[in-house]
Amino acid sequence: MNNEKRFWNTTELEQFGKHRSTIRKNLKAAGVSPVAFKGNTPLYDVVQVAPYLCQQPRKESDAPDLMGFKTAAELRAYVQSEREKLILMRESGESVTKEDYENEIAVCIASVKGFKDKVITRIESAIP
Repeated sequence: MNNEKRFWNTTELEQFGKHRSTIRKNLKAAGVSPVAFKGNTPLYDVVQVAPYLCQQPRKESDAPDLMGFKTAAELRAYVQSEREKLILMRESGESVTKEDYENEIAVCIASVKGFKDKVITRIESAIP
């Protein structure tokens, strides 16, 4: 092993402040596998696993996700401003409805299919 000082077992990885079983669970969840074995003991590349072991645990809570806003009032104000912006865009003709978009895409697809059929017919007729 070239960099054997970089290869740590789970006991050595406890220096990241987590128990061995938690370390194994975190690494398994991250899809990180051992890079080597010393006997039956798995060894992990400390450089590879450090980012997964340094992450702060996230607690699931009943609080709503505020999408990065500090308060619910800020989130509501942002949503309201986006709603107003969308209304102005519709009124000024700068936005397209979903139905119009889908109709235009359908026309484009139909044109491409029609062209393909015409090209194939022309090629077949040109071949003696």
